[in-house]
Parts: sequence; C-alpha cells; structure tokens
Amino acid sequence: MIWKLFPPLGKQERKDAKLPTVRGKPVYIGGVLLIGVAEKGEFDVKRRKLISIEIKDAGGHSYYLDTSTTRVKITREYVDLDVAALPKFFEIKVREVNGMIEELKKSRSELDKSYHKLEEALLKGVIGMDVYNEQIKRLQEREKRLRNACIDMEKSVASVGQSLSQLKMELEKKRERLEAKRLLDKLDESEAEELGKILNTLGSINALSHLITSSIIQLRLIC
Repeated sequence: MIWKLFPPLGKQERKDAKLPTVRGKPVYIGGVLLIGVAEKGEFDVKRRKLISIEIKDAGGHSYYLDTSTTRVKITREYVDLDVAALPKFFEIKVREVNGMIEELKKSRSELDKSYHKLEEALLKGVIGMDVYNEQIKRLQEREKRLRNACIDMEKSVASVGQSLSQLKMELEKKRERLEAKRLLDKLDESEAEELGKILNTLGSINALSHLITSSIIQLRLIC
C-alpha cells in the first residue's frame, strides 16, 4: 500500500512540463523596444527554453524570431528578449521595410502612368472633360490612400526609432560604467563578455537608425 502515497508518474511529468504562456503578450527587446505581440512560441521542453516566437507587429505583419540562443524573460504581463536579439530583429526589419517601400514605389509609378494616360487621352480627343474629371477623382482617391499608407508607415518606423534611441541611452550608460571599470580596475570574464555584447548591439542600433532615416526620406519622396 506504500505506493499510494506517491503521485502517478505521468501526472508528475505533466506538471513538471508545464510551460509559460506567451500568446497575446507584448514582446520587448531590452525591456524598452516594443516589437509586437506574441502569437505563439515554440519551446524546448527539456530545457524549458523558448526557442522561437511568432510576433505580430503594429502594422499587422507576422514574423518568426529565433530565440534559441537568446535569454528570454517571460512574465504574466510581457515577454522580454535580451538585447542580443536585436541583430536578428534588424535583419527582419530590413527585409520588411524594403519590401513595403518597393510596394509603395510600384503603386506610385502605376498612379503616375494612369495620370499620364488620362492626359494623353484628353489631348487626343479620345475622352471628353466629363470622363476625364470623373477618372481624375478616382485617381485622387487612390493617391489619398497611398499618401495615408505612407504616413502610417512613417509613424510606425519613427516610433521604432524613438524606442531605439531610448534603448541606446540605456546601453550607453552600461557601456560607460564598464569602460570606466576597465580603465580603473579590471573586468572579469562575464563583464568583458557583457561589454562585447553591448558594443555589438550598439552597432546594430546605429545601423537600424540609419535604415529608419533612409526609409523616412524615401517615403516622403514617394508620397
């Protein structure tokens, strides 16, 4: 009868294997940069480690982020990725922003061609003023939608830029403290490793900041 004092092994394993929930939680990098809301996460059950996460950003776009080598903090309210995740996020954002800008460029080119064709048709007498004015109104509606899309994208990109600036300030403070200790004393192995990561992350932030500035300029030229 002694065996009854112990819980069934299967139930104990299921209890131990219970994993934190990420779905629906905001996802941050470095506790500052909000990159979207978690849709789902993939865990290594044995290590109880989040190895990838699907995120939906403010623009409604979903993407996967590999977190297998990144420290992750999961609370009841949010998911926070270590700043080491920034380079991967940067690569994804470069592809996303470039793709969206190309789509907007294509829309602008098609719109300009439509205006040109209408003017040609009017000059050649193929259409009259009534038809011309009616079609111009439709093109103006398309142009308005294009302009709004540019404005929304610029706001989204600029918001990321503001968060990056805040994250950069936090990292610069840590870098200065570690640099000062290195000059006056000596960094231990973990501190030296942390300083290296901070310097790499600052490089990624600078690159992403340049992308944001370039993207805003291109958006204003398109619209």
